[in-house]
Amino acid sequence: MDFATVLSKISTGAQIAQAVTPDIQQYGADHVAATQQILQIAGAGVAAETSDKTVQAEALAAAQLASSVVPLAFALFAAFKHKKAAPAS
Repeated sequence: MDFATVLSKISTGAQIAQAVTPDIQQYGADHVAATQQILQIAGAGVAAETSDKTVQAEALAAAQLASSVVPLAFALFAAFKHKKAAPAS
């Protein structure tokens, strides 16, 4: 990998980090929406790293699919979350 490629990847990573910062800050208020946005931004970042139209389409589709599963995943986590036992008196 040449130096220009490394700089390009660093630049893309920095753009992704800037794009997800508001969503990370929003996570405490609405973790489902924030997670969905972060997944979509990650998919767009992967798509931006290639000129192959098939890979771009697959990255965006995978991000969209993952994003649509987020509410179900959080619902399942909540359903199976163990409550801490009350301390013995």
